[in-house]
Amino acid sequence: MSTPDPPSRPDGPPPEDASPEAERPPTSAAVSAPRLAKPQTSRLPADFYRGRARARRAALLAVLLVFGSSAILVAVHLVDLGVLLGPHVARSEWAFTMTGARDLNAMGFTGNGVTVCLVDSGIDLLHPDFARLRLVAWKDFVNLRSEPYDDNGHGTSMAGLIAANGSLRGIAPEAALIVVKAINDTGFGSSRVVADGIRFCVDPFGDGTRGADIISISLGSSAPLFVDTEVSVAAQGALDRGVIVVAAAGNDGGPFDDGDVEIPANVPLAIAVGAVDASGRIAPFSSASFVANRTDPNRKPEVAAPGVQVVSTAPGAHYLTLTGTSPATAVTAGVVALLLQAHPELRPSGSTANVLALKWALVRSVTTGPGQAIPHDPWYGYGLIDGKRALQYL
Repeated sequence: MSTPDPPSRPDGPPPEDASPEAERPPTSAAVSAPRLAKPQTSRLPADFYRGRARARRAALLAVLLVFGSSAILVAVHLVDLGVLLGPHVARSEWAFTMTGARDLNAMGFTGNGVTVCLVDSGIDLLHPDFARLRLVAWKDFVNLRSEPYDDNGHGTSMAGLIAANGSLRGIAPEAALIVVKAINDTGFGSSRVVADGIRFCVDPFGDGTRGADIISISLGSSAPLFVDTEVSVAAQGALDRGVIVVAAAGNDGGPFDDGDVEIPANVPLAIAVGAVDASGRIAPFSSASFVANRTDPNRKPEVAAPGVQVVSTAPGAHYLTLTGTSPATAVTAGVVALLLQAHPELRPSGSTANVLALKWALVRSVTTGPGQAIPHDPWYGYGLIDGKRALQYL
């Protein structure tokens, strides 16, 4: 790993030219002021005034035609005023449409009854698009604050793609959230804290109840450090209980790619997500995996999702444009939430059977991106996620 009236006069002595009467020129009744000649104005030809009036009437008519046409287009739903006058959040609709999320929404699936846990930088609940958000639990492993906040902004953006319900309508606007702050204001978080965050998602109240159905982790580390093993172990523990882990493939694509997805996306049963643009083409920064000893449906990455120039929420009632495998991960987590609502039997049940069933449905229902190798591509994975088609395989 956004956004006094000045005193009537300054204090101090009056300006020098404002003081003395003595400095004013003397006046005398015997001295009369010279009379100024009245300037003569030349009148333009009458055609000029008639032409100007016609131009004004034409401009007024054009304005009326524009507003009238706009009203008709709005009435027949060909123009959305939210796009014209709003904060341009409709620019994210291509991402939601590409993934089949809006098709699932049209079928009545909104994420209701499903809980998603975000391990990230927090959340700004004061954003108007979260006015109806259901926050199940909150934990701050960084500053130990009891009330939700976000001093970095990344978590708020991920939450918006999943569950915003205002100017921006996320993929699963009725999903409940558990939010864990594991990342500080500079975007740094230790492996131990991230691992603790994953464990909190699974059991937020310490009684084995009301845990997350999905854990979305738009973070990761590509460094082969021993401490990263703790994150992998925590993610595997969640998967063993049937919690679906969706994780970012990473942003080290290109000539500096280390050859595998990041941690914890590399955990076999986790869903590793790469990023594509609006044309469905893999983003140049999206991490690839050339590890050959993995078997279907766990070859990495598993899917790709929109992650280039996606608009989402930002702290302070703002919006911002996101690019990376992070937004692609949140988009995928939202789609999975809709699928779990459609098939509640796939929610955690103490084993990995539900995780495998969901992964098989996802990889069998993907669409192929431009230039993608099949059946599995080191960058695209099995292909572009398609929630509506995945529903047919469940």
